[in-house]
Amino acid sequence: MKKNTVYTLGSLIILLICAFCFVVLPAVEGRTSRQQGADIPVFGKYDGKEIKYEQGTEFANFVSQYGQMYQMYGQQLDQSTYYQIFNQAFKSTVLNYAYTDAVKKSGYVVPQSAITREILPYFSDENGNYSSKLYKQASDEIKQELHDSAESSIAAERFANDNFASSSETVGLNPLYGLKTSSAEKSFIANMNKEQRGFKMAAFSKNDYPLDEKLKFANQNAALFNKYDMSLITVEEKSNAESIAKRIANNEITFEDAISEYSDKSYSTSEGKLTNSYQYQISTILQNKEDLAAVTGLAVGAVSDVIQTNTGYTIFKNNAAVTKPDFNTEDSQRVVTTYINTYELTLVEDYFFAKANDFVKEAKASDFDSAAAKLSVKTSEIAQFPLNYGNVDVLNTLSTTEDGMSNVEKNENFLKAAFSLKLNEYSEPMVVNNNIVVLQYTTAGTAADDDVNVNLLVAHDQSSAADSIMHSDKLEDNFISVYFDNYLR
Repeated sequence: MKKNTVYTLGSLIILLICAFCFVVLPAVEGRTSRQQGADIPVFGKYDGKEIKYEQGTEFANFVSQYGQMYQMYGQQLDQSTYYQIFNQAFKSTVLNYAYTDAVKKSGYVVPQSAITREILPYFSDENGNYSSKLYKQASDEIKQELHDSAESSIAAERFANDNFASSSETVGLNPLYGLKTSSAEKSFIANMNKEQRGFKMAAFSKNDYPLDEKLKFANQNAALFNKYDMSLITVEEKSNAESIAKRIANNEITFEDAISEYSDKSYSTSEGKLTNSYQYQISTILQNKEDLAAVTGLAVGAVSDVIQTNTGYTIFKNNAAVTKPDFNTEDSQRVVTTYINTYELTLVEDYFFAKANDFVKEAKASDFDSAAAKLSVKTSEIAQFPLNYGNVDVLNTLSTTEDGMSNVEKNENFLKAAFSLKLNEYSEPMVVNNNIVVLQYTTAGTAADDDVNVNLLVAHDQSSAADSIMHSDKLEDNFISVYFDNYLR
């Protein structure tokens, strides 16, 4: 397994210490470079230790490493890439500080011989041999930077190897270092993978809700889709609204001038015209739904009393006669569809729950495929998988590539239903994303290989450790604000 670059600093970083200036120079031509004499901004602190972008720091070394890696793989260095480089470098620096501190507290001291081995490649000639000439030519400052960086990287790597194991240092096939995984633990995890189930699935898409069902609802509730031409004035304070209404009633100011002078236009255009003008939309902005009749019952040209709305107090003026819906037009049908999908989705679900129950009844009387063909139901098959919430990769996983299966691996109702069934049994209909689905448990199996990929377990350990440290109370994280204020062009 590859070493995690979060904690493996190694000689590559050391060799790049002097390169970082030109690798990422375009990224720092922002505000900081124009503020001569300004203090170097602090991206954050870990346990009181500042993280700054300046030569010789672990942060700068990590920026250099990631910059070189991006270039090595042909990645274009643009503003988005620079942000990723700096962000990865910041996280790696935090982990380096945490791991190094832990090693120091253990009493471990990095041997000078190990530091020497780490920095020797920097002073190698074109043939890869150590060159005393190159060593003498290097300044004391560069030598000290190399020494400090090597010491830090070895300490951090010591923590990583001792806790997460090393893929490069082994005895036979077993890592020389690292916490060991017990056979009982491996067996426990392997058993999670043992029982695997496959299914047939019938799906009823909510998008297929028939137009005649929509129009049946629309005709029974036609007033919801009445459209009004209204102007309105909305202000925050009731006393202010009452004063404006009084001035309008006394002809001291026109409604239109009051819009321009006083309205905050919460529900209107800049000219004061009501934007969401169907009756059901008007209802949603009213604080008290019983006020709806007072608004929709206004005569043409009439002005309402002050009415409380969700963001303040509103005065309505009816500009024209109401427009009744014509459900034969596509525009009205689209409005009805939007309304049902937003406010009456249970109508759709109840309709397809009934269809799904009819399917189950037919399937029990014949079989799954015959019922699907007779009732024109869309079906698919789900390959065998174990009960694996979230599709953790140390176990086999549930395929979510089929339409409508997005995030189903985290759908507790789906998983509970699937693994509660007896072989060949049908589930109750259930909502899965935009579908109502029925499952039939069709195949039972076991994992072919009961072994556990220890490297994947190690990767989870590394990820958990990193997540814990990045949420530690010891960390002061100002990365986003500092980067965007100082380094973004």
